[in-house]
Amino acid sequence: MHRHTIIATISFTLLALCAALWFMNYSGESVSSPASGTPTTARTPATNIETLPNGKKWKALTDDRLPLHQRLELARSISDSTDAKDASALFALLDHTPKAGTEEDWYVVFNEIMERMRRYGIGADSFAAQMGRLLADPTRPEIVRDYAVQHLILWIAPGNPDQVPHEEEPEIVARNLGLIAGAVIDPTLSDTTVPGTALQALAEASGNLPADVSASAWQSLDVYLNGLFSGEIPTRLSTRVSAIQAVALAGRRQYLPDIRAFAASETTDPSVRLSSIASLGTYATADDRILLEKIAARNDRYRFAASSALERLNAN
Repeated sequence: MHRHTIIATISFTLLALCAALWFMNYSGESVSSPASGTPTTARTPATNIETLPNGKKWKALTDDRLPLHQRLELARSISDSTDAKDASALFALLDHTPKAGTEEDWYVVFNEIMERMRRYGIGADSFAAQMGRLLADPTRPEIVRDYAVQHLILWIAPGNPDQVPHEEEPEIVARNLGLIAGAVIDPTLSDTTVPGTALQALAEASGNLPADVSASAWQSLDVYLNGLFSGEIPTRLSTRVSAIQAVALAGRRQYLPDIRAFAASETTDPSVRLSSIASLGTYATADDRILLEKIAARNDRYRFAASSALERLNAN
């Protein structure tokens, strides 16, 4: 999500998003992270899973009778010492459908499996394909497709490629960037968290890949983003906020006039306006100094965002 460093991008994104969520009326919108809760399925006493052969050991990850902590402990045993032959068995677990009432625990385990496999390059030759398969499957739950985007982008465009396993085939990288862009405009996903996550993922890729590699994916979104910012394409509020953050982080300057107008307007939705003000600091254009100073001089809820944007502008 940068063109800068991952840390700088994450800091900006968290600042903008947290502030935006302060004002955002979700109207019942769901989030992609599983909420805390206790499944109703009865638990069994702890089992010595390590004594099981690998096939059965990995299958225990889907056993909702086991305590969550035991399943996570098992998932965290996936490491660089895990036999590459286990990749197929682990990928097969991602097709598991949890019983009603156990979904929350399963999605925690599910995410941990993907995290460990990606981190240690387990199944490297098919990791991108597996994540792409989950993302593209309309029968998958929203949270699964959202997680797939996150792990896919970290696999094809990591910020520290010299230090972690990652996709090394340029054609696979380009193809999956296109797949992620497709998730942004997929009308069946418009009322989910996936488009917003996909936009942030593309912004991340723009900072970690050569400009010509990510340009095609962004160009495929021009019509959609123009319609989104003009109001012609309806979308959930959180996606609009993510789009503003993403195009700024990706340096897509053709959207600066729209974002500048959102920042200046008193009638803009508060969360959209807040993110727009913050994004002006990311664009860091001297032409926005007067507007940001005017907003910062007012003692209202936008003052801090404008002051922070001015600091970023002055640092460039």
